[in-house]
Amino acid sequence: MDLSYILSKELAKKMILVHPPEPRKELLLSGISDGLYLGKTRYTNTPVFWDFKRLINPHVSIVGITGSGKSYLVKTFLTRASLIWNSNAIIIDWVGEYENWVKQAGGKVIKLGKEKLNLLDLVGVQKRERIQQIVSALDVLLNLKENSEQRDEIEEALEEVYSTKSKPTLIDVGNILEKKGYKKAARLVKRFTSEGSDFFAGKSTLNIKSLINSGLVCLDLHDLPTEEMRSLAGLTILQYIKEIMRKEGIEEEKGIKLFVVLDEAWKIASDERSDVITIVREGRKYNFALIVASQNPTDIHKTIFSNVGTMFVLRLVLNEFRSYVKNSVGYSDFIDSEISKFGVGDAAINMIFAERQAKSTTFLLNKIDGEEPLFLLKIVGDGMEVEIERDQLMKMLYELGLNESQLGILKLEFEKNDGLLDAENIVGLLEKFGYSKSSIIAFLRQLGIEEKDIIKIFSLVKMRKATKGVVNVVVEDE
Repeated sequence: MDLSYILSKELAKKMILVHPPEPRKELLLSGISDGLYLGKTRYTNTPVFWDFKRLINPHVSIVGITGSGKSYLVKTFLTRASLIWNSNAIIIDWVGEYENWVKQAGGKVIKLGKEKLNLLDLVGVQKRERIQQIVSALDVLLNLKENSEQRDEIEEALEEVYSTKSKPTLIDVGNILEKKGYKKAARLVKRFTSEGSDFFAGKSTLNIKSLINSGLVCLDLHDLPTEEMRSLAGLTILQYIKEIMRKEGIEEEKGIKLFVVLDEAWKIASDERSDVITIVREGRKYNFALIVASQNPTDIHKTIFSNVGTMFVLRLVLNEFRSYVKNSVGYSDFIDSEISKFGVGDAAINMIFAERQAKSTTFLLNKIDGEEPLFLLKIVGDGMEVEIERDQLMKMLYELGLNESQLGILKLEFEKNDGLLDAENIVGLLEKFGYSKSSIIAFLRQLGIEEKDIIKIFSLVKMRKATKGVVNVVVEDE
């Protein structure tokens, strides 16, 4: 065999390690209004746009350890989709992570622990189909297939309640089960109807259909008492959204009308009977994009990884997690090794294009080029509250003369208190930094704080000093 051929073949193998293949540029580049910009590829520096029309479906999965940039990527996706396509978004938030950001972005936060969602609402489907959906959800959460007798009894009670009542509730189902002497089945249902756990048992106070066209919405589940309750809420809301969007039909227009985010929804993302799996498998037919995110990849069923149009893998340290994802998606050892070394915002992206590809479609993104959301900070004190955009406050403090170290200290104080800080603490820090009373008063006036409140703030600072044995100084406008 020709020596030059052998050498060139060996060199080609090495080149793959130095420069793994990336998708063709024409698949990554997009018009500004056609795709969402994500960043640039590591090796060819090609801008990457997420254009769902080039993919087998618009659904997305995201995995990465805490702090790897997972929620930052979700926020970037939703922010840019809203700006470019006027997309709506519903975040089904298991742990209350998105509340502050949604409020700061001008969205709506709904606490599901304070609302009710009637599990028996039809939402435009036939009674028989809704019964199957309810039983399917209970299968996932209560493993009814191992309790087939109770499953049949609950299904029987659902059929009876729909035929005898115009607006039935889960309480009615429980009553029928008790009346028939189906004690075990009645106990299962009463887990969702007893006081404190009756989120699904009364007339709905949530209008899911209206939320679909309400811009950015966070449905905060973390006040619900159990993981079981949160999962049933998540499944039910997803079923309602699916039916509403399916009824509307596919619209031939640019962009995605609605993004639905499931973050850390492990119980409903890991079970093959879940509607999450159905939506991903059936691709585009439901007319919305599903984003499934988790810090633990094993919480997401392999079917999701192998069927979503786009998968983002951020930093994963544990070999068990990396192997699970690698075996599900099928990328190289080199990319697996890089994932273990990722910094914040680094990502491997797997895209399944509608157009058949000869090469691997998993490639490395240099860094997620994300949107910096609008962060609002609050300064409070004795009935006074001032809200100001973070960057604007930092600019004012910089103009006052604070150096980078001092600005960092103030930023940290705000972060420790979720964006809220007492005015007296700010004044105390500014005095510690060496600023005069007149400079601090001028700064407080610039913030829009009234004179009477400025006097109160300095009085509180004086009192705090006195308790520490510091000599009081009369506060005057020098």
